[in-house]
Amino acid sequence: MKAIDEVIEHHRFIEAWLSGRATDLGGFFDMHTPDFTWYDPDGAMLTLADLRDAMEKAHGTVPGLHIRILEPRVLLDRDGLTVATYEEHHPDSARRAVAMMVPAPEARNGLLWRSLHETWTRTDPT
Repeated sequence: MKAIDEVIEHHRFIEAWLSGRATDLGGFFDMHTPDFTWYDPDGAMLTLADLRDAMEKAHGTVPGLHIRILEPRVLLDRDGLTVATYEEHHPDSARRAVAMMVPAPEARNGLLWRSLHETWTRTDPT
């Protein structure tokens, strides 16, 4: 499914960027709508500009990072909106996420990220 592929590929890039393996943000921001919003796990609402600033500052700050995506599934895929949910596990934290994506034929998996809402959760996936 395109949305699941997008979630996984998106996080593979984030993992590579944060660990320092990726050296170019390239089209990362093009995978988001201009009015993208991100509700981080602490409850702050961030814009695409905020994401850009955070990503630029975070390059290489987590050497060896491995992000695991668990239980990805599509909740809705109709009327020009795809909603997916997944758990994102880092070595020392975990979060549940709900992502809203919109169709974009030119995008990597035909979808752009429109909004992301993350909530802290357990760290031990059982």
